[in-house]
Amino acid sequence: MFKKIKKCRLCKNDKLNIFFNLGNHQPSNSLKKRINETIPSIPLKLLFCNSCKTVQLADTANPKLLFEKYVWVTGTSDGAQKYAKVFYSRVKKKLTKKKSFIFEIASNDGTFLNVFKKKGNRVLGVDPAKNISIVANKNGIKTLPEFFDENLSNKIKQSYGSPDFIFARNVIPHVEGILSIVKGLSNLIKEDGTVAIEFHYSKKILNELHYDSIYHEHLFYFSIQTLTNLFKKYKLLPFDVDKSPISGGSLVIYFSKKRKNIKTKLKNLINYEKKIKINSLKTWKKFKNDSKKHSEKLLNLIKNIKLNHNIFGYGASARSSTLLNYSKINHSYLDFIVDKNPLKSNKFTAGTNIKIISPMLAKKKIKNYKYCILLAWNFKREIIKDLKKLKFSGKIIVPLPNKTKIYEI
Repeated sequence: MFKKIKKCRLCKNDKLNIFFNLGNHQPSNSLKKRINETIPSIPLKLLFCNSCKTVQLADTANPKLLFEKYVWVTGTSDGAQKYAKVFYSRVKKKLTKKKSFIFEIASNDGTFLNVFKKKGNRVLGVDPAKNISIVANKNGIKTLPEFFDENLSNKIKQSYGSPDFIFARNVIPHVEGILSIVKGLSNLIKEDGTVAIEFHYSKKILNELHYDSIYHEHLFYFSIQTLTNLFKKYKLLPFDVDKSPISGGSLVIYFSKKRKNIKTKLKNLINYEKKIKINSLKTWKKFKNDSKKHSEKLLNLIKNIKLNHNIFGYGASARSSTLLNYSKINHSYLDFIVDKNPLKSNKFTAGTNIKIISPMLAKKKIKNYKYCILLAWNFKREIIKDLKKLKFSGKIIVPLPNKTKIYEI
């Protein structure tokens, strides 16, 4: 089920400091078909490597357990679909050819690759979730149902050639065999090509208290420094950066084999990291203490509201699992959670046993409710629109970023 690490996954140093123990959690996407179904729990602890300064989980869950039957589908999010077009417009400026070969790691249902394909580019994806790879292939996005690593990069190179552009969105922090992946990227990309890595930025996690982003799929919590130090070891050099709305605040860093002038905006972010000491254990310990206080206040708020009103949730996201379990908010407090992903409908949340229902089923129920907690708070605008369509006219509890707020809609 899991194994405890004895050395840093990146630098192999054994000077590790566990600073945040969130307890034992069932894998966040291990939704149950029956409320009494038994799913083993796995420790969820953050540690700090005193050598390379990388923050990571102390235990590695079996990746087959986490990813082979995945329930997040990119195309179900309106926000992700809009961002796919924005992402393409940014990447287009970096491509040297009109018709390029584009490769995506962890391509999910092919939402992002589809934009490139429509513009005439040749595309290829790889994703270990067999159920979602089938969907992508049916939709005309050639997708290999495998885990990407150095060996697979050689096979792709022989069968399809070297891509002009490779991107990996919020996946590099998920993989135990990260060194093999970065080697594979360096091996596969064309000599004049570009690699783009999107990751949930640790500055956002720290500054806005995203403790709900800590779950078993997320092995690493990167800063610019810790990520670029890793890639430089395999001759991939950073030269540019963009901001992304995904996960409530991510960055996309662009790498190349050829040395390029580093853009001013990237230099400024690197300098700012040093100024506020992102890569220090003291900073991360403060984050732990602040997270504990926040979760306790959130539970007390929910308890007080529950005395007079029933509450439901919206968004059975992976991050909601950590928020609910760490704050000890279970089915005793929330009657159900609404989610428009059909793969989650009629299942129960991991550890907290809250029923997940479709928006269609929720439409009749929520007329009688005054309170809704936005569990997928990073999609706040999108969810508020959905709630209005469902004729909900009560109050919404937005637990993060920073502090819990309540709004009328």
